[in-house]
Amino acid sequence: MDIQKKLNVLIVEDSLASYKAIVSVLQNFGFSIFSERAEWKSEFEQRINDETWDIVISDFYLPDFDGRYVISRVKEINPELPVILVTEFLPEEAASEFLNLGAAEFLPKSSIIKLPFVVNRELEAYRLKQSQKKAWDMLVHGEELLTRSQKISHLGHFEVIFPEKNTLWSLELYRILGFDFAENPLMEKVWALLDESEQDHIKVVWSDLLRDNHSKEMIVTLNTKSGRKKVNLWLEAEKFEGSRFRIFGTIHDISDLSELEHSIQLNEQLFKGIFNNSSQAIFLLDLQGHVIRMNRNAVISFEREETDVQGLELIRSIFSNSDEESKKKLTYGMKLALKNQSFEVFVSYNLLDGREKYFDCDFYSLTDTSGKILYIVLEAKDITEKIVLERAYAQSQKLEALGTFAGGIAHDFNNLLTPMLAYVSFLNSEWSKGTTNEAIQKSLPAIEGISKSLDRAKNLIQQILTYSKIDNSISKQLDLRENLLQVLKEVRTVSSNQITLFTDLGNEPAYVNADPIQIFQILSNLYENSVFALQDIPYPKITISLSKVLYEKSELLHVGFMKNTEYWKLGFADNGEGIPTEIIQKIFDPFFTTKGGKGTGLGLPIIYGIMVKMGGTILVNSSIGKGTEFDLYFPAWKAML
Repeated sequence: MDIQKKLNVLIVEDSLASYKAIVSVLQNFGFSIFSERAEWKSEFEQRINDETWDIVISDFYLPDFDGRYVISRVKEINPELPVILVTEFLPEEAASEFLNLGAAEFLPKSSIIKLPFVVNRELEAYRLKQSQKKAWDMLVHGEELLTRSQKISHLGHFEVIFPEKNTLWSLELYRILGFDFAENPLMEKVWALLDESEQDHIKVVWSDLLRDNHSKEMIVTLNTKSGRKKVNLWLEAEKFEGSRFRIFGTIHDISDLSELEHSIQLNEQLFKGIFNNSSQAIFLLDLQGHVIRMNRNAVISFEREETDVQGLELIRSIFSNSDEESKKKLTYGMKLALKNQSFEVFVSYNLLDGREKYFDCDFYSLTDTSGKILYIVLEAKDITEKIVLERAYAQSQKLEALGTFAGGIAHDFNNLLTPMLAYVSFLNSEWSKGTTNEAIQKSLPAIEGISKSLDRAKNLIQQILTYSKIDNSISKQLDLRENLLQVLKEVRTVSSNQITLFTDLGNEPAYVNADPIQIFQILSNLYENSVFALQDIPYPKITISLSKVLYEKSELLHVGFMKNTEYWKLGFADNGEGIPTEIIQKIFDPFFTTKGGKGTGLGLPIIYGIMVKMGGTILVNSSIGKGTEFDLYFPAWKAML
């Protein structure tokens, strides 16, 4: 058993049935459970103090106390220990209150199926915090030791970033040079302390560094306010992308050489190693929330250069495009960190190109030995792939459940329709003989209307049955391009001739492994959807394209759960009115339709289910007033077998 799946859980619950249900759903997910149940307040107090728990799951309404007390007591004993409320009859505003008090999550008992995902997320975050706390303790200790060591050994360092010439001096360098700490750091001020001959030499060395990536070490003399000092000057140039580079250097006062030089270098490397090699994105902030440093993982995850945001306020720069709710959470986390309290928050983040990411963020403060807060730290874990997978899994489960339910009802209803259609047919046959009977003549239109309604009902039932049997397909290798041409030939004969059709299908066969009937369903449904969207457009246009794409060079890279390396991308684009943002997330939900009585709401859910079953996916992009494009990705086969 994976140690990450072992779980010590305290379940505060007065219902034995609910307790067993919680244990069962966690075990079914793969957790190895050690659990105890606390029903009364005295039992809870004993167990919360006696055991080392990974997580606490609690009902809200308990015999002689409530969930509010559970949250406050747990946070008092162990502020980092996650508490999940699983209850019913709790108003939404009350749930928000308890989340602000420190509860990790609130779930209705009717949604207990989501509990394993929440527990897995919180358990991972809790264990990560424990390991990161140890790392940060080492980091703070290493930085403190580095500062003290520099002071003892009289070693100062500086950095200059080009082309901006941004310059940084360490505190010890100010002391060595004899400058006040308020002095603006400029390397020209350092060179002015050199003897004239050494000034000429340093200019040559500095010019060489600006041209090449190399290091240089020399012994020079500085004429400081406190007297002449012999120092070891070490310089190193480091080039970045484009024309950007930096020069890093140290000035070691060797007038009274110390033996601490080796330990200084060791601790400096320790500081850099922990910070830059962390698996999390880390932002080091000042007490006003301005970005001081960001590690390598932060640059990669947030796709922002450190020099672009250094000195700027975190929320107004990095998270400027995030939603208002995320900004409020981040602001609240910053305030708690200033009170020396840790805070965890889930936020969304919009990249500059419009893509959305999700991060699990932790705020906490770094203090000196006296407890004074020096910095605020934001650690962010990229959980985008996990969120995408959870959503895909939830959609899949919903489709499967609805398919099974709808299939059963449709089958029984179809059995009822069969005799009704037979009776109507019988009436038509019998009553057509009495053409002279006036009463019969008057009722014939009604019989015809009933017959048409029954036909429509039968067609609807057939679609529901098709939806519920998405998995019952017979796949074979076929040419998607050839099938598309055949479908277009058939549907164009019944569609409006006013629609202009543009196709860019290439000449290469597009081999995929699929059910031909389902391929016809997909292509015809998409075409008819586009035709419907264009019925009121003055110059309707449909553009259909087919091309092969690589996974790592397409938007699939951000979907997160695709397995193939090559896909056939089929694009259906129209110049209709577009889909409003508030409903675009619902278009793949079964029975959701914007066509009124003309649609069943099963077309797109059927397409989604078929595509996922094939190992592909369907993505949608829509702009109001410009149109909608559906992109379907089919796993590609190189050749027919």
